[in-house]
Amino acid sequence: MSMAFRLNVVEAKAIILGPTDLYVKMGSIVTLTCIISQGPHDLGTIYWYRGSNLVQPVELHPNDPSLAYPHRISVELKWTEALTSRLKILDAKLSDSGNYTCLPTSAEGTSVMVHVIN
Repeated sequence: MSMAFRLNVVEAKAIILGPTDLYVKMGSIVTLTCIISQGPHDLGTIYWYRGSNLVQPVELHPNDPSLAYPHRISVELKWTEALTSRLKILDAKLSDSGNYTCLPTSAEGTSVMVHVIN
């Protein structure tokens, strides 16, 4: 007796929208969007790295008076039909140039090179 079946293996992989080399003017806003649309239902979370350093935005309480002066770097994580993470850098500086990696806990990561120019 035998039974035929088909097994499809789907490997979760992150994708950063846009070009792999991103050129932005100094002082502008940089937005990197990382999406994982395939994989297990619980896709975990997404971490952002610049080079080998973890990008850690400062989390503030809504009543914090320093909200009048927003921090330059923020990360937004959202689940719809896919897991989406947005890294936003306000007022880009030359020192923000570098290799940015979107690294999910449950998928293969991907990178983009950001060049801040005068």
